[in-house]
Amino acid sequence: MTVVKAIFSNFPAFLMAIFLTILPYKGLELPVINAAKDDSRMVVEMIADTHLENKEFLRQTFMKAGLRNLSRAATPIDAVVVAGDLTNYADEPSLAKYYEILDKFSPAPVISCAGNHDIGHAGDRDVTDISREEAKANFIRYNNEYLGINAEDNYYTYEVNGYKFIVIGDICYDGGHWDDLDLGEEQLAFLDRELASATAEGKPAFVVCHWPVDGMNGQEIIWPGSGIDLSKNDVKTVMEKYDNVFYISGHMHAGIKSNAVDEKYNISCVETVNGVTYISLPTYGLVNSFGDPVFGTGMQLEVYDDEVIIRPRNFITNAWYTNSVYTIELVK
Repeated sequence: MTVVKAIFSNFPAFLMAIFLTILPYKGLELPVINAAKDDSRMVVEMIADTHLENKEFLRQTFMKAGLRNLSRAATPIDAVVVAGDLTNYADEPSLAKYYEILDKFSPAPVISCAGNHDIGHAGDRDVTDISREEAKANFIRYNNEYLGINAEDNYYTYEVNGYKFIVIGDICYDGGHWDDLDLGEEQLAFLDRELASATAEGKPAFVVCHWPVDGMNGQEIIWPGSGIDLSKNDVKTVMEKYDNVFYISGHMHAGIKSNAVDEKYNISCVETVNGVTYISLPTYGLVNSFGDPVFGTGMQLEVYDDEVIIRPRNFITNAWYTNSVYTIELVK
């Protein structure tokens, strides 16, 4: 089912999710550059779906503006996460432009994962004639050079302030798929090993993947069929083996939702199920649905000794959604 069909099949929920999010203007604060408390162990900014194109300048401007604002933060930013769909059509000039913008404007290392548009959409609209395997190889090469790592495949681990970010993605099995995800047994084993290591001392661990997990964050209402098929790629069971696991995804193009939306429709940007906290990021470069429809939105993640706080925000306007803040207590 397409996003448009999903919207019209759940039209009352779609309208109410937008209404309940943007109606209480008292839930917005402007301007606030950084809301982290003094005793934070790590501050990470999270966005998804930048959909950059080399010859389309508006989304490039959005990204530059957001990164410039981060460089003015009162509290230093330790890292930025971009949860997939870095580009629109997987062409190398657009991928090069994405990393050029990171080099010039980001005040902190950017942890990126490839989405369906970065691999599965290779060749769309005659933008490029490269294969999906070539698109994946381009992502690995550019990302390795930018981060200074030596990942051999479309998944890797990156450490920030002693906390692990475990990035997973499509392995392009038999040419890959347009929108679906295949992780494969080797990558699931990698995830298991890295989570065991990351959480061994009681620290939280962060899994970054473009695709949401089936059934999480209102996925079955917002975009049925868009999540990870757990019958083939059971990341949920792997993650539930460990404490303090956070799963960060994009893909659904769903906007920031107030806590009132969760109460009425059980559609939440952040939810904890069986000990795993699922974070669904809005699209940064395009309009959103089922929540605040504006672009430029994402979330700030703050790690403390006993808790993690997630604050949705707009990186371009510096508006903060104080009616949609989540606090997750860590298991000790």
